[in-house]
Amino acid sequence: MLHDGIDARFEHVRQEILRFIASQGDGPTSQPLSILSRELSAARLPDRIQDARRLPGCRHLDAALDMAMEGPMASLAGAFAALEPSLRWIRSEHYRESLGDDYMNNYCYTNILGFEALIPHDRVVAAFFVIGPGQHYPRHHHEAVEIYYPFGGDTLWGQDDAPPRPRPPGKPVHNTPWLPHEMITRTTPLFTFCLWVSPGPIQLARLTG
Repeated sequence: MLHDGIDARFEHVRQEILRFIASQGDGPTSQPLSILSRELSAARLPDRIQDARRLPGCRHLDAALDMAMEGPMASLAGAFAALEPSLRWIRSEHYRESLGDDYMNNYCYTNILGFEALIPHDRVVAAFFVIGPGQHYPRHHHEAVEIYYPFGGDTLWGQDDAPPRPRPPGKPVHNTPWLPHEMITRTTPLFTFCLWVSPGPIQLARLTG
């Protein structure tokens, strides 16, 4: 579809992401954040953008946004909410055989930058991710560096062999390359901003059992 007024709303999201990145300071996440900042700053909307689409998992979005608006990332959540009607939601269809229809109908994500994204990129992803309550995204891994920033909620986050535990809203969950990790949602949806930096063309995550 044509831009249809999306430009200003995208620019608001871009500036909120860049502002959030700039607030994170130095540390082990600095390099991937710097790469995302550079690539997102340079990104331009294509002349024609993909058609908007919602999936069944988007039914959890209203509750997720309400939760996010009470947390430390409220300004980013608000900018995203204004852009969301123009976005295309997707899911990793290769999971269906292993995880089943119930899981597939309770999760989805939309890429601002990346594959099947508002702005295509073959190595860097900036995404918003939703999983409904009572779901288990089992152990998986990938070659990319990945950082989640939860908007809130009571999701348990597991890495390697450590017991899954809650993480504070607005704080990074840093998955280094090939680190097995998982998420278990409890009474609230998981709603998170996610960035992903691959060493080469993006290879999707694979379940590890």
